[in-house]
This record gives sequence, C-alpha cells and structure tokens, in this order.
Amino acid sequence: MTQNLQINEKTFSADWEWKLLSFKSWLLATQADGSIVISLWDTSLLITTVMSRNPDPEKDFMPLTIDFRESFSAWWKIWWVVYTRREWRPSDSVILYSRMTDRPIRPMFPEWMINDVIVTITPLSIDKVNSPWVVSIIWTSLSIMLAWIEFEWPVGAVRIWHKDWNFIVNPTYEEAESWDFDLLIAGSEDTITMVECWANEIDNELLMKAFEIAQAEIKKICQLQKEFLSQFEIEKLEIKTNKPDAETKAFIKQFFTKEKLDALYPCGKKVFNDFYDEMVKEVLENAKDKIEDKTLENFTVSKIKIWTFKVAKEYIRANILQKKQRIDGRNLDQVRPLYCWTGIVPKVHGTGLFQRWETQVLALTTLWAPGDVLLVDNMEVDAKEYRFIHHYNMLPFSNNEARTWRWAGRREIWHWKLAEKALEKVMPEKELFPYTVRVVSEVLSSNWSTSMASVCAGCLSLMDAWVPITKPVSGIAMWLISDESLNYEILTDIQWLEDFVWDMDFKVAWTKDGITALQMDMKIKWLTLDIIKKAIDKANIWRAHILNFMLQTLDKPRAETSPTAPKITVLKVDPGQVKDVIGPWWSVINEIIRQTWVKIDFLEDGTCFITAKNREDNNKAVEIIKTIIWTPQEWDTIEWTISRIETYWVFVSLSKNKQWLCHVKNLSDGFISDPRTLFKEWDKITVKILWIDKDGKIQLKKIA
Repeated sequence: MTQNLQINEKTFSADWEWKLLSFKSWLLATQADGSIVISLWDTSLLITTVMSRNPDPEKDFMPLTIDFRESFSAWWKIWWVVYTRREWRPSDSVILYSRMTDRPIRPMFPEWMINDVIVTITPLSIDKVNSPWVVSIIWTSLSIMLAWIEFEWPVGAVRIWHKDWNFIVNPTYEEAESWDFDLLIAGSEDTITMVECWANEIDNELLMKAFEIAQAEIKKICQLQKEFLSQFEIEKLEIKTNKPDAETKAFIKQFFTKEKLDALYPCGKKVFNDFYDEMVKEVLENAKDKIEDKTLENFTVSKIKIWTFKVAKEYIRANILQKKQRIDGRNLDQVRPLYCWTGIVPKVHGTGLFQRWETQVLALTTLWAPGDVLLVDNMEVDAKEYRFIHHYNMLPFSNNEARTWRWAGRREIWHWKLAEKALEKVMPEKELFPYTVRVVSEVLSSNWSTSMASVCAGCLSLMDAWVPITKPVSGIAMWLISDESLNYEILTDIQWLEDFVWDMDFKVAWTKDGITALQMDMKIKWLTLDIIKKAIDKANIWRAHILNFMLQTLDKPRAETSPTAPKITVLKVDPGQVKDVIGPWWSVINEIIRQTWVKIDFLEDGTCFITAKNREDNNKAVEIIKTIIWTPQEWDTIEWTISRIETYWVFVSLSKNKQWLCHVKNLSDGFISDPRTLFKEWDKITVKILWIDKDGKIQLKKIA
C-alpha cells in the first residue's frame, strides 16, 4: 500500500493595500536551501536559494547571482517565434528584474563572505494585474533567510505611482500606463538601499513625500517577513570568509606607503592603474616566501590583493573625509572639465559628443518611418510598440582592456534603460514629430558615470537631428562616503576610482523644471531621507551647471533635418478610402512602393504617413495617393487624360479606375463636328467640374 507523502507546509497571509499577500514554504523545490512561493493576489513566484558549501578560498568578492527566469506560461501564452515556441535568451525586462533584485539584497550579506549564492526566481503565474517588480525583491529576501544564510535584516520593497496629486502603492499594470512619476524603493525597516525612479519632471518636495510613504510601506513588509520567519527554528549555515588579518595589512603597508600615495595626488585613471599594478607586483614579490609557507594561512595571493586594495581604499577615503582632498585634485563640489560637440559625423542624422574629462560618449541619432517601431514581446508585454529607442555600447577599449566584445551584458542593458527613461520624457508627441527615433550611445572612453554622459550626449544628438524635444536634459552622478562615526560627505561627479570606495551612488537626470530619471545604490545600511534630500538638492545645482555648458554648444533643436534624413508627409485619408490605397491583396500599395521606394503607414483613423529617402520620391508617392483618394467637387479644375474619343463625347480618366464624359459642346466655345480632329487618346486636357448630380454623374467642361 502506497503511503501519502506528508508535506510540512507553513503558510502566512496578510492584506497589503487591499491586496492579499501570502507566503508558502516547504511545498515546492524542497532540495533548495531556501524555497518559498509567494503571491500577491494571483501573481505567484517560486524563489529558491542555494549556497555553495565549498567555495574557492581565493575568491575576493561575494559571488551573488540573481537569476530571474522568463516564463511565458506564467503569462498564459506561447511565444510567437515560430521556430522555437519556447523561452530563449532573457529579455531586457527580466535582466532589469535581476539587477533590481540584486542591488538592495547584496549589502545585507556579511562582509568578506565568499560562498556562491544563487537565487532563482521562477514566475508561476502573473495575473496581468500585479507586476512581479516589487514582489521579486521581497521574496528573495525571505528565500535567503529561509536558507539560513547569515543575512543582516529583511529587505522590503514598494512601488509608488503618482498621478493627478494622488499616490498609489503598488499600481496595477493598467494604472502604471499613465503617471507623473513611477518610483521603486527597497530597503530595511529604517534605511533605504535602492531607488529607481522615472518621472515627468517632478520637483523635490513631491519626490520626498513619496519617499516617506515608501519607507512606511517597507517597514510594514519587513515586519510581515519577521512574523512568518518566527514559525521556524533558524540554524544558520556555516559561511566561508576570506578576511585578511592585521598582520597581513601591516606587511603591505611597508610597501604601499603614505609617501608613495601622496606623490600620486592628483592623478588620472591610467596613472593610478599603472601605479597600483606595480605596487601589487612589488608586494607579491616580497611576500613570495610567506605565500609558499603553507602554515601562514593569511598570506595567500587573494588576501594580499584584497588588503592591497583595502589599504589604498582606506587612504583615499581618509583624504576625502579629513582633508577634503580627491585623488584627481578636485574639491568635493566640482565637476570634471567638460567638452561638447555636435554634427561631428557626416551623413548621420544627428550626433552629439559629451566628454567629462576621461569619460567620453558619442551619441548617434537615426530617424526613420513611423511604422518602423521597436516591437517588444516578452513575458509581460504583447507586441508593444516603442517609437523612441536608446542603446548603449561600452566596448573593452574604452577601459584600455585587450579583449573582444560580442554583445551587451547586464550592465550595458541597465545603463541604456536608465538613459532611455531620462530622454523619453522629453520626446515630442507623435502628432508633432511622427518619426521613429533611435539613439545609440557609444562609450569611447570610460572614467565612470557613462550613463549620465549618455543622457547628455543623447540630448545633444537629438537636438542636432532636429528632434523637437520639449526641453534639454542633463544628468550627473553624486556619491556619499562615510566613516564609523557616521560622519559623511556628499561628493559631486563620481569617477572610476571613487566608485570603488563609495557608500552611496546616486544618478539623477533633470530638465530645468524637474527630474526625469533617478537611480541610487547603497553599500551602507543607515541612509536616511534627510541625506537623500541633501544629495538631490546638491545634484540639482550641478546638473544645471552641466546643462548650461551643453547649451553653449547647441541651445535648441536645429531648424531642419539633415539632408540625409528621411522626409515624412502626413495625409488625412478617410478611413473608408484606406482600402482603395491598399488595394486587393495589397496590390495598389505595393505598386506605389515599387515605383517610389517609400514606406507607407496608416493609423486606425486613416492618417497616412509617407516616408521617403528624398523629397522627389516623397512627392511622387503623395500625388499617386492623392489621385486615388480624390473625391470630385463642383468647380474643381483638374488636368486629366483622354482615354477614349467618340463622335459626341470625350472620355477622361479620373480616380478609382472610373471614367467621366465631357460632351463635345463643352470642348470648345465653337462648333466641333468631330472631336477626333482636335484630340487624340492620351492627350492631357484641363477640365472643370460644372456639377455633380445625386447619382454621382459629373458634367465636365474643357477650359483653356
């Protein structure tokens, strides 16, 4: 007799903003260290956590991987790609989900931990009402704690949406289609560790109000996690660390001396890299005997490299906090030297170069037909159209790296989406500017803050391409550094070396009237709303400085497009006449395209967009379509072709393959015995419509 398997299931549920939030554990994926199924209404995710027991002892970082899987079955559909019909490479959206989940979770792990931690997020059901954005962060926090991995505090997250002076917590898909700003915040009960925001030029006061609401909601979610975890007896897994001791640090300081570091100030990225590489070689060479002595556990290659970097990092941080001195010679509130240029590349529709000292981004804008939009079809979106596209490439040469590049990684996708959101909010409406627009940011040299440089270069490129953006936009990266006594400094315009010693990285893009995009990451766990407000206020000052510098190069969109840009004509066609332009089996429209090489797009209301590479082809296509859709009106004067001649009539060809008659008495003021003596077939004559009767018959008269 077969016995029933006993499942020790633990559940918990609560109301969250009138939505049912439920947790279930020990039901699915029971061999994972931590497994939980969590639902917000009918949006359900399975999140599993597994930690390696025998990590590489030489690792010098915490190898956390968040893997958000694409699942079309969760959206109740089969992917449209005919030759696969299954999930393939992850889409941009799930890559963004993975990154957004990683950022607030990572700071909560113990310092020096080297165990691999793999968190896999599998959507089981998405109800097409509640997005998995927020829940994936909350569930990951709970899954890690259920795996009994040492984790400092639960992490909560919330999405705040604002429209018409109303705040909505965790908006539905339908609500999120239209907003003044869309804010995603994650953190612990009392601190914030990650912020993501897209906005329609919001002011600081409104943003801070949203932060306050978010902090209260995050606290509520963290408390719910604690309530659920109280059902379990927690026995922490043993983690491995690669923490050097004081003896190793003291040994390294013999070579990595204050005098050598002082001599570096000020310096750029390449100079510091060369110096640092030489110092690491020197320390390893002098530590060779200690490394070979296997009884000295703290003298390994990885630990020496860790402490070498730690010594340099501590020195740089101390100089900033105590002496207000940055390694490149700037004061704490100073933007690096700037350079801008437009119209650099011939033939391209628009180009913009933005350089901030050693960071250089070239943005190239391409305009094309309204119908050539980007169609996005993924787990959550069914063939959604995007008429503004931004892409970002950072090849290895920009960092002086000798390696190949094949395609954009997670970091590049994250950066291009941040810059895309910042620029998207200043794009003109389709009625004003019907083109599909693509901006490509090529990072030619990187000394950090390339995403904000892409915003600036992209803005210049759009204006150079005659795109009538509503307002110019610029971006800047701020950062925070602190000590154990909670003394801190907020610095302007982060550079490469500073990126490795920061406690907060804060990127923000603005027009003169408000924020369009904002992103923040944290390494510390005590950030307050007051500090965030100070960072935003300071960023506002310096983004205005950058914007004013940009506008000295190009202060508004150019008066006309590049000669190589496509030409678009908009025609209003009666919806009932669209079928005449298309023709049976697309025969008519295909013939127009064959003759003129244009692109023809229709909207549902009959609006017709004709896009051509030159004005001649555009005009030719316009005339053909106007002829097809022409409706006769009394007293119209038109030149038409004689198609047939009889004794008393001349037949003229008009639109829609129809012919009308012009009586012999209307061909001349005098008597004509036979019109064949004056006309022949295919002659052009100018006729006027005298009247149109109720049956649509037309009376024509030839005019001189």
